[in-house]
Amino acid sequence: MIQQKLIRDGLPLLLALLCGSSGAGTRAWASEQPLLPEPKQPRSLQRALKLPDWLKLEIAYTAEPMTNPVGGIAQSSAWIQEGSINLSASSGHQKPEQSWQEFDHWRVNLNLNHLAGDASYASRIGAFLNLQTLSYPSGFYPTELSVERKAGSGWLQVKAGVIPLESDFEGALMTAPIFNSYVHSALNDTYNVLIDALPINPYSTLAAVVDLKASPDLTLRYGWYDLGSLDSVSATLGTPVTMIPAGLGSLQVLQLDYSPAALSRGAPANSSLPPGLISLGGYGSSANGNGVYGSVTWRSGLALGLDDRLWIGGNYSPSVQLNPSPSFLGGGLVVQGLFPKRPLDLLVLGGGHAGLSSQAPPSYPTKPYEGLIELGYRLQLNPNLNLQPTLQWIFNPSGSQTPTPGILSTSLQISLNL
Repeated sequence: MIQQKLIRDGLPLLLALLCGSSGAGTRAWASEQPLLPEPKQPRSLQRALKLPDWLKLEIAYTAEPMTNPVGGIAQSSAWIQEGSINLSASSGHQKPEQSWQEFDHWRVNLNLNHLAGDASYASRIGAFLNLQTLSYPSGFYPTELSVERKAGSGWLQVKAGVIPLESDFEGALMTAPIFNSYVHSALNDTYNVLIDALPINPYSTLAAVVDLKASPDLTLRYGWYDLGSLDSVSATLGTPVTMIPAGLGSLQVLQLDYSPAALSRGAPANSSLPPGLISLGGYGSSANGNGVYGSVTWRSGLALGLDDRLWIGGNYSPSVQLNPSPSFLGGGLVVQGLFPKRPLDLLVLGGGHAGLSSQAPPSYPTKPYEGLIELGYRLQLNPNLNLQPTLQWIFNPSGSQTPTPGILSTSLQISLNL
């Protein structure tokens, strides 16, 4: 009861303090400077290696060291990191979409990931949900090899091959771009849908995705994923763990994305925050049940730095015997340029409530729900490097049979992109 009262009474106060900290000076600055200063050109391996225009190369490194000085069944720490390579080949990479010929629409995508570190941190401290986005077993993950036809200025986009739900190549199902601002897995995730064998990046399987663009703002998306091939694909490509037995059928996802200008009205043209979005979808699996999900992201219009996004989202599944988290509700606020001298930094605030099912394997939660609040600040040190110190409060930790006090964790996410 005390924790719930603190959350109920403290969250509005925290929001008020954050809004007030921008001050009159920041409000005046935001209204007088509708555009961000043009950022410096990032360093690029593409240019350093003098690659041809038809080949696009990106390399990224992310680390998420974390410790919990207070709460949990033990005080502990963990380091986990990921290196990734994205390679895409297309004659249309450096051409305006309006001038594309049919061959320019097509491209081949390759995504490779390597994870190293300790993925057992949450269970060691008594949490059911992973506090780190990168909580996957160490190893090499050849995550995507796909052939794709980009829509360009047209209406049809298709992709087929070995694909995860959260592709690194412009577009993902069962997620929203604003989620990438967070560290906790329940917020930076596929709406915290935890059904077994979900091909979430870095896992992947044979799949096909079709996008129908009714207008620049409206897209209907359909994805089909062969769950029965997940283990054979993993074994062939060298993924370090076996996820599921063969023969589990398929996963199908249908999603509608609508991004009207009204949801981003007043935003600077060169804001780094994603545009406003309404995303609604549902999924069905022959072995893991069904569910619906959705989110709304919009600009508040309040004087919160240079730009901001509010969001709310969640999922619901009636398959309580198959889905460890059959319900989830989350929301948050991301503010860019809270301080005039730091126009590219982000203030990140979010929270979530995950309803848990004691009937769903493989690991059973010990309480009916687990909740979290995350507060972070992303320091954009240069165009390639950012640091994001973060505080998380986990209330009602549900991963231990013993009574577990609330958990306060601290982390420093390190992201380098070349």
